[in-house]
Amino acid sequence: MFSPSPSSSEEKEQQIGPLSPSSMIQQQVTSPSSFSKQQIGPLSPLSVIRQQVTSPSSFSMVNIQQHALLSSINDEHITKTLSSFTNKPEDESSSRSEALSSSVSCSNICVLRFTDISRSHDEGPTQPKLVSYPINKDKRCFRSKWFSAFVWLEYSVEKDLSFCFYCRHFLNGSNLSNRDQSDAFLVGFSRWKRAFCKKQGFLRHQTSRCHIIAEKNYKEYLLRRESSSSVVHVMDKSRQEAIKNNRQKLMKIVCLLHLCARQMIALRGHDESEGSSNRGNFLELLRWAATDDPIAATILDESAKNSNYLSPLIQNELIGLMATHIRKKISEKIKGRFFSLMADETRDISGKEQLSIVVRVVDPNVNMNEGQSEQSPVKEFFLGFIKLDDFDAESLTHEIVRFLLSVNIDIQNCIAICFDGASVMSGRHAGVQALLRQRYIPNAIYVHCYAHKLNLVICDITKGVPYLSEFYSIISKINRYFNQSSVCNETFKHVQQQLKLDCSKQCITTIKTWAETRWDSRWTSIHSIIENYQALILSLDELENESTERSIDARGLLLSLKESLFIVTIFILHCILGKIKILSDQLKSKSLDFGTAHKLISNVMNEIDALRNEQEFSKIFDRITEFCTSNNIELGVNRKEKRLKTTSTRFKDFLVTSTIGERENIDTQSKYRTFIFYPVIDSILVEMRYRFSTTNIDILRGVSSLSPEAATFLKLEELKPLCIMLHQDAVLLNNEIEVLKPMLKKSKSKNVIDLYYETLPFHQAFPTTLLLLTGAITLPVSSTTTERTFSKMKLIKTTARNIDGEQRSLFHGMDATEQEIFTIINNHRQQNGLSLLQPSVNLAYVAHTHAIDVIENDPDVNGGNMHSWSNKGKWKPVRYTPDHAQAQLMWSKPSEISNYKFNGFEISFGYAQNVRKTMTVNPTVAVNSWKKSEGHNNVIIQQGAFKNTPMKAMGVGVYKGYACVWFGQQADTYPAPA
Repeated sequence: MFSPSPSSSEEKEQQIGPLSPSSMIQQQVTSPSSFSKQQIGPLSPLSVIRQQVTSPSSFSMVNIQQHALLSSINDEHITKTLSSFTNKPEDESSSRSEALSSSVSCSNICVLRFTDISRSHDEGPTQPKLVSYPINKDKRCFRSKWFSAFVWLEYSVEKDLSFCFYCRHFLNGSNLSNRDQSDAFLVGFSRWKRAFCKKQGFLRHQTSRCHIIAEKNYKEYLLRRESSSSVVHVMDKSRQEAIKNNRQKLMKIVCLLHLCARQMIALRGHDESEGSSNRGNFLELLRWAATDDPIAATILDESAKNSNYLSPLIQNELIGLMATHIRKKISEKIKGRFFSLMADETRDISGKEQLSIVVRVVDPNVNMNEGQSEQSPVKEFFLGFIKLDDFDAESLTHEIVRFLLSVNIDIQNCIAICFDGASVMSGRHAGVQALLRQRYIPNAIYVHCYAHKLNLVICDITKGVPYLSEFYSIISKINRYFNQSSVCNETFKHVQQQLKLDCSKQCITTIKTWAETRWDSRWTSIHSIIENYQALILSLDELENESTERSIDARGLLLSLKESLFIVTIFILHCILGKIKILSDQLKSKSLDFGTAHKLISNVMNEIDALRNEQEFSKIFDRITEFCTSNNIELGVNRKEKRLKTTSTRFKDFLVTSTIGERENIDTQSKYRTFIFYPVIDSILVEMRYRFSTTNIDILRGVSSLSPEAATFLKLEELKPLCIMLHQDAVLLNNEIEVLKPMLKKSKSKNVIDLYYETLPFHQAFPTTLLLLTGAITLPVSSTTTERTFSKMKLIKTTARNIDGEQRSLFHGMDATEQEIFTIINNHRQQNGLSLLQPSVNLAYVAHTHAIDVIENDPDVNGGNMHSWSNKGKWKPVRYTPDHAQAQLMWSKPSEISNYKFNGFEISFGYAQNVRKTMTVNPTVAVNSWKKSEGHNNVIIQQGAFKNTPMKAMGVGVYKGYACVWFGQQADTYPAPA
């Protein structure tokens, strides 16, 4: 009835503490009577300890102390206290009834609504010393000197009343006595004329029995507080110590999980039993830490087995909580700011398609004092992978929007989209970028990744130079020949040691891979062959004489490497691709802006164009001649005899417009220049002008106009399209530019980022200009950050983890919806005294397959229900009817279509057939609907017909507006189908 609310958020913090994962904050204190051993005992299972404080009426630490100290006061005492104020002389009844009307009695504490006197025994007497006090009808007033004479006295300026601090907070209501003036100093005394009378007033009250008792209680309270010997304090201290210890244990586990995640090492072991020699990285690291860390030792030795936080389910939940916390921090940084969206797709080790999502945003909180060159305001954040089931533009668009909503990022603030050149992503009319702009972000622009464009430029050189296809094949063959055979590799290393190439710091000692998707690998591959050319020739000579299968390949490669055309081509490409590599490296920089990118591209094109003359080729050819002389190779001599290809006589009377295999022998300097050098340069320039011509669109031209070195720097007409896209007022922008331009005459800014830093201190004076600069920096030049996430995924999701059924992927194998359904169901089971179910990749495969079948194929359910399966897959169709005639065909689906060896049981949730393709499943709604259905709930908690059915595993599959959960009697023993 009288349960005080916590007095501050600080008191709540004492109960909850700083570390409170969602799975740990459940019902620690739910009522005044819930202070039990369970709260102060060992760690409870994570799914049980939710919501430590569930309502404002929960006890705080101070409230618990008051409750324990004053537990002898009951409602009868309160009633007597209130009734003692009723029959009073008329001259005192008015003031006392007024005070009573504004007070509520709680235990033995008369809590007045006056805000200017003490409200608890911890505050001490309120003794305001004023220059003057109000004068009453007797022409008398309160005196501040009375405070020094009566330490218990306190005064209310608001009501002009005096009170007894001791009696208000430390008096048992049964000891009240009218004759001793005790009540007067509880509800307020103001008859200053009689303040020192013998029968009433301060002196009379101070000698009263009730005051003496209250003063004694107060002094005892001080002694108890000083000695910390009260029962409540002991209980509270013990409880706080238990909470502290539990937090330390949990923090140790979380830190260890974080360490394993950062180092990208597996957590689990194949055999984690106590007798195992290797229980996996996590448990082995914990056991190693326990040798000198008492906290780690208590986790292993003293914690209850059902609440030690070491199970895979709890670990996955903690990793999920860390991932959620990181995404929450990212969404907070992005909230209310422009951002760009980047996405790219790859395939993981199991063959499943994963879409990497990255956002780019400008962080205005970067410390400029650290130097502009050291720290960029541009931040690119990886949000996670989306597992893809469909690869059409419609499905990809839906998944991207759903994912951004799930991490609380408003897509309306997206100003640019950056994808690679895949048609499904970049299609002008029906690609993902087009659908996103049509439906959600009409003002956003699409940027085709510049790094991908440059890669296409290099790939398309072969169209103008036929020999380059053969040249690329030779380079790739050299790499495979020496890297895939240990004998060849050892021979190559031995020759390097003889030539002392392995001691040279400037020499590349390995043959670099020529990769189609690694943009700078072409130049590094060519450079490594030039640096190790002599070692390659000697190695191939030695391997050619072995009389094995390797000798055949060695003979062919040796002829190719000694051919003049190969040597000339490799030096030409080494020169030209070296300049392109500089551009490629810069395009991968996060801090690159469009103005700088424009300038770099233009400079590289000019440099390549400047090579197209005889003088430059003569310099290259001189290097080639010197190289051939040092390696005893005669230029112009073909090592491989080839039949001269000529035009067929049947084409002599026709104009030929395509290649027909004719090729002239190239064996002189002029022919090398005409048929190799010039065509390579021309092909590169034509491709670069074509592929980078789209940068001349209005908005990107406006971005370039923000660069201080641009000819159109801060010209309003150029900036207007960008201004409109960002919803800014062009008139205000013009006013700011007119003031800003004179200030920048002596500016040393070289690019948009430098100008941003220079303008940032004047953000209040030039808000529109700064916003345009922010938007310009936010626009991405390339999506290379998404490419970097692929390598991380390969390090994390390895072949061993795929075989082991590891479904964690980067953060979790299941998406957020499936994780939540899995967790809620397990929590519901645990609340009903059942064990936690393990995740099954095979049952999840069945669940996903069925969900997709229901959405895409609309199984024939006439007379049946949603457990039916269509006839459009590699399975037996099922019409699941109320008579369960085909039930066995449905229950056997795990063993039929996956590697699961047992039957399973399914529960499902879905929206109406006409809307389910456009809906998304809400996990809480889905699980609650199952709980309310007796049949579905019986499956989850193994009641009714399923009471004696063993269940150990669960798989969840969600697709659009449909969710399936399959339960099985055994954990996985084989990996799921690809």
